[in-house]
Amino acid sequence: MNLLSGRRAARSLLLAGVIVGLGIASVGVCVALLGGGPPFPVAVALTLLPVVLGAASTTSAQARRAGTSILVAASDFAGLAIAVDLGLLLMLLAFGKLPIGAQLDLVNPALLGMLLVATCAGPLGRRMARSTRAALAGVRRSPEELLADVGDRARRTEPVAELLRPLAESMRRDWRLSSVRIWTGPPGRLDEGDLECATIVPAPLDGAPPAIPLSAAERGLLARVGVAGPGWLRMWLPRLVPPTPEPPQMRFAPAVDGSRVLGLVVIERAADAAAFTGADERALAAVAGRLAIELRSRALDEALQATLVDLRTSNAELQASRARIVAAATAERRRIERDLHDGAQQHLVALAVGLRLLRDGLPADSPDLELLDELDGGARAAVAELRNLAHGIYPPLLRDAGLAAALRAVAARSPLAITVVDERPERAAEPVEVAVYFCCLEALQNVAKHAPDASVTIGLATVDGALFFTVADDGPGFDPAAADRGAGLTNMADRLGAVGGTLRIRSSPGAGTEVSGRVPVGDAHTLTAPARVG
Repeated sequence: MNLLSGRRAARSLLLAGVIVGLGIASVGVCVALLGGGPPFPVAVALTLLPVVLGAASTTSAQARRAGTSILVAASDFAGLAIAVDLGLLLMLLAFGKLPIGAQLDLVNPALLGMLLVATCAGPLGRRMARSTRAALAGVRRSPEELLADVGDRARRTEPVAELLRPLAESMRRDWRLSSVRIWTGPPGRLDEGDLECATIVPAPLDGAPPAIPLSAAERGLLARVGVAGPGWLRMWLPRLVPPTPEPPQMRFAPAVDGSRVLGLVVIERAADAAAFTGADERALAAVAGRLAIELRSRALDEALQATLVDLRTSNAELQASRARIVAAATAERRRIERDLHDGAQQHLVALAVGLRLLRDGLPADSPDLELLDELDGGARAAVAELRNLAHGIYPPLLRDAGLAAALRAVAARSPLAITVVDERPERAAEPVEVAVYFCCLEALQNVAKHAPDASVTIGLATVDGALFFTVADDGPGFDPAAADRGAGLTNMADRLGAVGGTLRIRSSPGAGTEVSGRVPVGDAHTLTAPARVG
C-alpha cells in the first residue's frame, strides 16, 4: 500500500469511527429526551469509544486494508441509528408529550425492540424474497446462488469431481431431480480430449459399469445445442438415455466457452413427477453458462500452474548451470594459479638463483657484472609480477586463511586507503567466499579507476543466515540511474547469482558509492534465487 492510499484508508477508518459515534449520540439524545437510556457519563463514553477505536485502528495495516469495508459498515450502522431515531420520535408523537411516570419504564424496552427490528429487517427481508422467488420460479435457489461458492472452490487444488459434487447435490435437492450427471474434460486438460462423467448424484451402486466417455466427435456435436431433451439424445447420443421400460424425464445443457464444449450437465426427473417447465430449462441454461466460465477459469489456472512448474524447473536448471559454470571457472583459476606457482614461477626463481650464483663467481672487475645485475633484477621483477598475476587469478590465502585475510592482503598491496572490518563469527563456504572476494576486487578496481583518492571500507558480517558485505568509498559518487551498467557490474551480479546472492548499488553525486551484497551461507550449490541488481 503506497503512502497516498494509506492516508486515504486511515481517513476512512477515522470517518467510520466518527459516523458510528454520531449514530450512537443521536440515539442517545432521542432516548434522553424520552427520559431513558444510560447515565450521561456512560452515554458520552459510548459515543467517544468508536472515535477512539477508529483513530487507534489507523496504525493497523490489516485495518487499513479493510478501511473501505469498515466505512460501508459504519454507514449501514448510521442508517440503522436513523431508523431507531425515527421510531423514538414516532413514540414521542404517540405519547403526545414527554413520557412521565409509568411511561418512562417503556422507553428502554421500546429502544431494545427497535434495535432488534432494525437489525433483523434486512436478513429477514432477503430470506422472504428468496422464498417468494423460489415459489414463483419453481426452484428454491437461483443459478447464481447454486454457483456462489464454486468460484472460490475452483481456485483451490480440489479435484474437479469434488468441486462439482456440491453443485450437483444442490441441484438435485432444490430442483427435485432424481439424478444429476456432470461431464467435464480430463484433469489437467479440461478444454480438450474426451468428456468424462466426473460427477453422478446419487452415486452409482458398487459394481455399476463406469460411464463411457464422450469422444471428441461427440463433444463437437454438443457445441451446436442449447438446452435439449431425450429426443435429441436418442438421435445423436442414444447411450446417454437410460435403457429402462419407462425412461425418466431428461434435460441436458452443454457448458460452452466460445466454440469449445467444456462440460455437459444432464438432469433427470422421475416419469411420474412434475414435468420440466420453461423456468427449469432457463435455470439449467444459466447453470451451464456459469459452469463454462468456472471450468474455463479452472483450465486457465491449470495451464498457469503448469507454466509456473516449467518456469521453476527451467530456473532451477539455469541456476544449477550458472553454479556449475562459476565452480568450473573457480577450479580453472585454482589450476592456473597452481601451474604458474609450480611451473613458470619456479623456473624463474631457479633462473634468478643461477644468475646470482654466476654473478657471485665472477671477479670484482669483470665487465659482465653490470649485465648480470640487470638480468638478476629483471628475473626477480618477473617473479614478483608472476606471483601477483597468480594471486590475482586465485589467491592461495583465500583458500587457506579465508576471505578477510585475503582482502587484507589486497588492501596491503593496493595504493588505495582500504580498511577491512570483519564481524563474522566464522568463515563461510568456499564458493560463497570466492564470489564475495572477486566482487570486492571488482568494486575496488572501480574505485581505483573513478575515485583514486578516496578512502574505502570493506565490511563483512553474518546476519540471519546470510553473509553481508559492503565496499563503501567517500569518492565523488554518481547517479546510478544515468550510468551505464558495464561488464564489471554484470560480472558481480553473475557471481553472486550463482550462489543465490543479491547485489545492490547505492550512490549519488557528492555522497560516495556503496556496493553491497547478501549471500546465504547455507549450501551454496543448492541455492536457486537469481541475482538481482538494485
